[in-house]
This record gives sequence, structure tokens and C-alpha cells, in this order.
Amino acid sequence: MNHSLQNSDLYQLGAIGDGKTLCTRAIQSAIDAAAAPSGCGHVRIPAGTFLVGTLHLRSNLWLEFLPGAVLLGSPRIEDYESLPVEKGGNKDLQPFHLLVAHGCKNLRLSGPGRLDGNGPAFWHPEPHPSGWFRELDQRPSPMIEFSDCHNVRWEDVEIANSPGWTLHFKRCDDVVVRGVSIRNNLFGPNTDGIDIDGCRDVRISDCLIEAGDDAIVLKTTPLSRSCERVAVTNCSIATNCRALKLGAHESFHDMRDVVFSNCTVRCSVAVFALYSRNGAILENIAVSNIVGQAFSNPDYNQPIHIDCARIDPNAKPGKIRQVTVSNFLCHSNGRILITGEAGHPVEHVSLRGIQFHMRDTYDPHPAGLTAWGDQFSPSTPEARAARAAVVLQHANAVNLSDVVINGLPGGFETIWSLDCENLESTALVCRP
Repeated sequence: MNHSLQNSDLYQLGAIGDGKTLCTRAIQSAIDAAAAPSGCGHVRIPAGTFLVGTLHLRSNLWLEFLPGAVLLGSPRIEDYESLPVEKGGNKDLQPFHLLVAHGCKNLRLSGPGRLDGNGPAFWHPEPHPSGWFRELDQRPSPMIEFSDCHNVRWEDVEIANSPGWTLHFKRCDDVVVRGVSIRNNLFGPNTDGIDIDGCRDVRISDCLIEAGDDAIVLKTTPLSRSCERVAVTNCSIATNCRALKLGAHESFHDMRDVVFSNCTVRCSVAVFALYSRNGAILENIAVSNIVGQAFSNPDYNQPIHIDCARIDPNAKPGKIRQVTVSNFLCHSNGRILITGEAGHPVEHVSLRGIQFHMRDTYDPHPAGLTAWGDQFSPSTPEARAARAAVVLQHANAVNLSDVVINGLPGGFETIWSLDCENLESTALVCRP
């Protein structure tokens, strides 16, 4: 059988594209038939809105969403399978998902159709006074869960309205995400864009991502592994959290050989953020040609934030080293903040060709002395409260060159540093 599963075959299997009839069984049957040894390997979703619960993808499958095709997540949690959840994850790692691929190889998903997670169906209808929606106890998150897969391609698909994390890759190899649009509510609870968890050889390009939480984030959960050789380029981002990020609480294994380039960030808390919290080494990271803004949350806005600190003081210390940020233009009311721990400094960081426009700058003192968060330099209150454009504490071999600070407020220093060695600054310009 050399032809694709035709649209009429889906209808014959019982799929009805009215947005009301549950089509999980029909579409799963089509996927299973196409992935069978005698199958064609290609399922086309036609124009229409197909209501589904959990769908399991198979190896050697091309799932194509034709123009006007929508897979709509059911608003009923009962329509999703409850699958095992690995221990050590956070509350956003739920047992319910819309699409699942585990141990698959040679997967392709392409557009221009749409996957809609029906996110608001799993949130409290009225937002918190802060504007944020609050999740119900159970929701599909991650909306799309790929684990232990090899040779995965996502191309030109639109993903929208995720109830939680959107696209989660765990322990996957050889992953390409190109031309994908992720459109989530900017005040949706923990609606991450793309989570790259212990993956290797990942390329993300030409994507548009709108997320209530981290837009593109590398992480290593406890039962994952190191994350290596990841390139992100030519993306447009809007988020109420971090735009381009590595680590934070989920930094149990090392992350290295990472490139972020040629991206624009419409809004964020941090344009670029880098955190080691649970003993991971984060190294060999290059960030270049980035334009963005960090104005989302005045207490925590940092256009560039690099921090190495342990949540558990008895745990193994992590390391952050060999980081280069170049050709970076940012507007923010926060500060560039680079901090380590006493005895465990951040090392070998280069900031080159930085244009930092300070606007409506938030005074961090004295509130920064007591403000706390595991993504806000928890072990360095002096740095959190320092009035300066560039703040450094427990950081060695930091080089600043061709850095321009515009709009430095009165009473602010250009650079504030404490317990730093081999700090170099050349061609540093400051304008009021």
C-alpha cells in the first residue's frame, strides 16, 4: 500500500469533524493502521475540527494536518489516558497528554493545520486579581509529550491554547522544530512553549512562540540525562517569564554546547537566563544577535540573568562557565545580573557588543534584600538589592567590552561587583 490514508478513510473509521463528536478511537485506528508493517506510514487530517483525547503516535509515521484541519483537545479530563509520571517532577508534569510518543523513531508532524489544547477548559474561569489564570487540579500537561524518541520532525504546525506545558521533549535525539507557531495565553498557568529535557542534537528555528511561562527552555529533570548540542535561531518570542533559558530547579544533569541566535523578544521577565540549582554544570553557551525587552514583572526583570546557587545547601554545587553573550540589544527596567555562590563562582563570562537601554527602572533597594525566588539569585541578597546597571557577585574572569548603558538613573552605578576576580571592562560607555 503506497498511498496515504485518504480523508474518506478517516470518515469511514468514524471521525466527524464537527468539534463535538469524540474522534479519539477513529484517529487512533488510522494512526495504528498507517504505522503497521503493511501500512503507508502517512495519515492526513482533513479540514474540520476533530475532538480527541489522548492519541499515541507510532514509529515511521507522518501525521499531516491539511489546511483547515484542527485537532481539538477534549474539555473532559476523563477523555485522556492517565499515564505513568516519572518521580521527581513538578506539578506541571501531569499524567494526561493530548499527543504522546514514547520510544518512537522517524516521526514527522507537519502543517499547516492546528492542534488546539482547549486550555481554558482546565483553568478556573475567573483569573486571579493579578491577571493570571489558575489551573484546576488535573489538566493535560505537557499537552504534547515525546520521550526517548529518535529522528523527530515538527514543521509548519500551529499549536494553541495549551492547558500547561506545550511541547515537551525528554531524552530525545535528533529533533528538528521548524516553522512552528505556539500561541498560548500570556497569562495561562505554566504554559511553557518548548521544553527540551535531557535531549541531544536539537535544532529549533523560524518559530513564533507566545507563552505564559518559559518560551524555550533547556532542563534536566532527575530521571533525565545531560542536554547537549542544542541550537535555537530565528525565533520571535513573547512571554511573561523567561524567553531563552537554561536550567533553574530542573538542573540535575549537565547542559552544554548550546547556541541561541537571531531572535527577537517582544516581552519577557528575562530575555536570556541561565541557572544551575541542583549540581549541574552549564557550559559552552553562545548567545548572539538578540533584540528584546524585559518588563513583565518589575521585581524580577533582568534582561540577562546568570546565577549558580543551590536550593539545598547540602547538595553538590553546580558550575556555570564559558558563556558568551554578543550583539545583544535590550530594553528593561531591571539590571544585568550575574551571581554565583561564595566559593563556587560563575566563571569565564564574556559580554560583548551590549546595548542596554534602562527605562522606568525599578529601584531594587531595599526590597531586593528580602525578595526571594529560586530564579532570583537566592544566595546573594546584596546583589539583588544593588543599584547598578551591571551587577556581579561571586563571578570570576568576566569580560565586558563594547557595552553601552543608556538611561542610567541617578544614584545607580554602572557596575557593582563583590567577590569577583579578573573583572575586565573595555569600551564601556554610560549615558544618562
